Amino acid sequence: MEFDLTDEQRSLRDLARSFATRTFDETAVRAQLDTEHGFDRDAWRALGTDLGVLGLTLPAALGGDSEPGAPGHVELALLAEELGRTLAGVPLLGTVALAGTALSHVGDDPGGLAAELVGGVVDGGTVLALVATDARGRWSPDTTDVTTDGGTDGGTDGGTDGGTEVRLTGTASHVLDAAAADTLLVLARTPDGPRLHVVRAGAEGLRTTPQTTLDQTRRLALVRFDATPATPIGTAGAAAVAAVAAARDVGALVLAAGAVGAGARLLETSVEHAKGRLQFGRPIGSFQGVKHRCADMLVAVEQSRSVTYHAAWTLDGATDDDPRTAVDLATVVTAAAFPALAKNTVQVHGGIGFTWEHPTHLYYKRAVGDAALLGGRAAAVERLAASVLDAAS
Repeated sequence: MEFDLTDEQRSLRDLARSFATRTFDETAVRAQLDTEHGFDRDAWRALGTDLGVLGLTLPAALGGDSEPGAPGHVELALLAEELGRTLAGVPLLGTVALAGTALSHVGDDPGGLAAELVGGVVDGGTVLALVATDARGRWSPDTTDVTTDGGTDGGTDGGTDGGTEVRLTGTASHVLDAAAADTLLVLARTPDGPRLHVVRAGAEGLRTTPQTTLDQTRRLALVRFDATPATPIGTAGAAAVAAVAAARDVGALVLAAGAVGAGARLLETSVEHAKGRLQFGRPIGSFQGVKHRCADMLVAVEQSRSVTYHAAWTLDGATDDDPRTAVDLATVVTAAAFPALAKNTVQVHGGIGFTWEHPTHLYYKRAVGDAALLGGRAAAVERLAASVLDAAS
């Protein structure tokens, strides 16, 4: 089957590129490196209120823009690609792809808490963080180090009463956007299995400590809970684990699409430099070594784009392939291609390529940082290998 973008999707891509180019030029990106949270909340609100693109995959029943049968993952990938081109430091990954997707899969929510949080995401007024790593920073939904200590009302019976308060104790490391989040969505162990809980910023016993990261456009934090009040949401057990797994899949798609956009921009700058930089009276792009390097970069970008949009279409149900396998393939390809593209860009640019004044190092840091998020390439390879072995047995 042939797949191509619709006119509406192309319009969305053009809109996102125009906004990203205008809002997140190199000066703006560098200006955010030394700020507390690494992104501009006004720009985040503009994405929600002015462009209306933050609810693309969030269900309309919760206040999002996605109707049943049309999840919008291709559109989300287009948005992520264009933001990735400029290294826009907005919490699309943590708030929309991870926390937003988890909220979309929590199941019964009689208290309307999920709808309240999703509504804040859609208009850009809220930043969420999904806490599903352990104390060492491993993406570990089945073995989270955060536990419940019981509640003011019982509250750990695995039911769906969103008004029951419990207390959380434990530590999670390398949590994306935790220091900037207005609300944390925390996966914690209960007597009935893992369950998602809502914790408001500033809650008693909650401490978030920013961690030093190579990529300052994505901020991570150590989160500690000490008898912190929390509200359970959804059901305990397999449903909560499935919600977090779905969030990881969409998060991996956003990471891959961002890598495609950043890689394409690196290729463009490399070709531009190769055409204009003269050596021995000739453009360096005329030399075989540089020409072949740029050709390899083009292949890497196109391969990354193909596997990423295949994953997006698969998540939208447009193919018969397994969505998780498609997403893991996208992770494997882009997590290898993006760092390689950044390294090749440094080589094409020569001595200036690794200086602070040149933007290539920002892309290189993003590539290295992204390759380790959500378990990284190694975890994706392990899941792919397990699925192949299961299919063969």
